[in-house]
Amino acid sequence: MDGVLYSEEFGSPEMPTIVCLHGLLGSSRNWRSVAKDLSHDFRVFALDLRNHGESFHQKDASVKAMAGDLHLWLDDQNLASVILCGHSLGGKVAMRFACDHPKRIEKLVVADIAPRDYPPEHHLPTLDALLGLDLGNLQSRKEADEALVSKVPNWAFRQFLLTNLAKREESFYWKPNLLALRASMNGLSSNPLQSGEAFDGLTLFVRGGKSGYLRTEHLHEVEKHFPNSQMEVLPEAGHDLHIEDRPGFIRVVRDFLSLV
Repeated sequence: MDGVLYSEEFGSPEMPTIVCLHGLLGSSRNWRSVAKDLSHDFRVFALDLRNHGESFHQKDASVKAMAGDLHLWLDDQNLASVILCGHSLGGKVAMRFACDHPKRIEKLVVADIAPRDYPPEHHLPTLDALLGLDLGNLQSRKEADEALVSKVPNWAFRQFLLTNLAKREESFYWKPNLLALRASMNGLSSNPLQSGEAFDGLTLFVRGGKSGYLRTEHLHEVEKHFPNSQMEVLPEAGHDLHIEDRPGFIRVVRDFLSLV
């Protein structure tokens, strides 16, 4: 439905609420295992951002628009304040939202992304590879996988991308709005925050030790925008740290959330 974010819920309404936001070309399903682990002590919502998963499509694929969607969703759910957790693009949305609506955030968790500019061309080959797939003549997922091998040689990344491929009757289609995301890549890759904007609440940045997205040299930028923040490193994890080292991610998040 237009304007409505799809969400999955775990845990009991009596517990403190965590809202989890996925990265580019991801979906709520990326958070299911983490959400199930946390649901013993928290009520956890995993959302599909606009132009992703089961949520609505719009030409405007900006971080600002996604943060606005979250605001409307929280109001619709009668959630006055939540613990907000975002990975990669979801982390950018979470940072933007925290600066715009600090009173709605109890604590903030940002996974493997920094408040800085990233090269937009990094994601363009992937989006072009997906857009170049001839869905009209596609017979199976295996065929799609084979067609992407030359442009997306990493098997695990290819399987992640193919979670976005769905079938309606006899036709395959992409769940994400790939054209809107590609057209918005300059904005999606840039720093979501302006100079002087800050969130003073308790914030945890978690980075993967094998990832280049969030590094020690970015600490200065992090502290400018998030003066009450701390950073934890999962040494053996890459960019998808909540999947690659779920126990480590759960541990550092639980430790952080136990702080008064």
